[in-house]
Amino acid sequence: MLTSCLAALAAMNSAPAPALQLSLYADRRPTAAERAKNSTGARLEPDYGCYLGAYLDLDSQNKSTYTDETGKVRRRPAPFEAMAGKKHATYFLYLGYGHKLPLDWAAMLSRQGKIVHIALEPNNGLDQVQDDEYLNTLAEQLNAVGGPVFVRFASEMNGPWVKYHGTPKQYQEKFKVVAEIMHKKAKNVAMVWCPYTTPIRPIPSYYPGDEAVDWVGVNFYSVTYYNQNRSEPAAHVNPIDKLDYIYDRYSAKKPIMIAEYGATHFSALENKTVEPFAIGCIASLYRSLPRKYPRVKAINYFNANNMELDHRMNNNYSVTQSDAVLKAYKKAVAPSYYLSSTPSESRALNGGKSMRAPMPIKSGQIMYGDVDISAWAKVHRGDYAMKFLVNNKEIYTADSLEGWHATIRTAAMKNGPATITARLLKGGKTVASTSVSVRIDN
Repeated sequence: MLTSCLAALAAMNSAPAPALQLSLYADRRPTAAERAKNSTGARLEPDYGCYLGAYLDLDSQNKSTYTDETGKVRRRPAPFEAMAGKKHATYFLYLGYGHKLPLDWAAMLSRQGKIVHIALEPNNGLDQVQDDEYLNTLAEQLNAVGGPVFVRFASEMNGPWVKYHGTPKQYQEKFKVVAEIMHKKAKNVAMVWCPYTTPIRPIPSYYPGDEAVDWVGVNFYSVTYYNQNRSEPAAHVNPIDKLDYIYDRYSAKKPIMIAEYGATHFSALENKTVEPFAIGCIASLYRSLPRKYPRVKAINYFNANNMELDHRMNNNYSVTQSDAVLKAYKKAVAPSYYLSSTPSESRALNGGKSMRAPMPIKSGQIMYGDVDISAWAKVHRGDYAMKFLVNNKEIYTADSLEGWHATIRTAAMKNGPATITARLLKGGKTVASTSVSVRIDN
């Protein structure tokens, strides 16, 4: 749910910029112990990796439509996936509580191997949520979908822009009612509890308990100005700043879902394209998840142009309406870490040889063959370059965040100790550097 809640993030503006930290990674298969360490065993949770998801219903670039049994026009996944260069594991739709489920559309997605994601919203308030015929029928229908389903009930409850805000105790009770019925009648459903990234203070008071919650979600967006207000600049805020609170508080016990994310590439306030901003934000977020946030197990991109909505003409988030942004998105989601498949298929993938992920390079680590390395730093905009060196000899320099990776050809090196170094440069000057000692053994 994209709302005017973006204004609440303005408080971040005065925070001092932390010193840049730089980390080095090498692609390899995570061990069974590493996979277990980053898994909670929740419903629908993949052992390792992150489900790739999106919202499509407002993507006017996608001309392949389907009118469901409720009369709602949907956008088919295939054209989007062709443009994005990759299949996605899950798609979400909004469903007002009390409204009819488009069972035909949900079943169609499921037959295509997609995880159905329902954003179930009690927009008339929490009083309507009861253990009644509607809720029980909905659970039975979701069970009939057959494949896995996420139910994200009453998200963004911590913000005053929704009608189910302000009564945390009642909210907890109603979430438990929904969860109990879903867990009883729809074994294929995982319940998602999902606040907005701000305001932070009320978030814990709405948590309905571990038994009711299967996944913890969070919604956030990257914009150049909050609330379309020039006095509230936001381009300096890295998207991962908006993830930290939820991740730090809940990821030890629940898989985390970025239930909605989008980065603007056209700002109505500025009345111009801001493509470099969107490209930097997308690259930063999607590169950060496998390296710094391995317990984020799903991410959904809000692929929509709000400039086409009469009631919300503020930002264009659609990756399909900008060639440059689409190119960046394709690169961001290309790694096998971003999963295209359903849970059973993903578990097989995670245990198979094809699953590789960027893992921290450890001191003394043995390397052989061709080793793909990468670097991470908390930046999302500006003219940062990354230089990679082995034994103080430069092997590659990347001018953009998307290219912060290189390949070490160990066959051309002598066996024995070696030092891998990454240097972050801005304006040609080194602003951060890190080195790791490894051992070459061919």
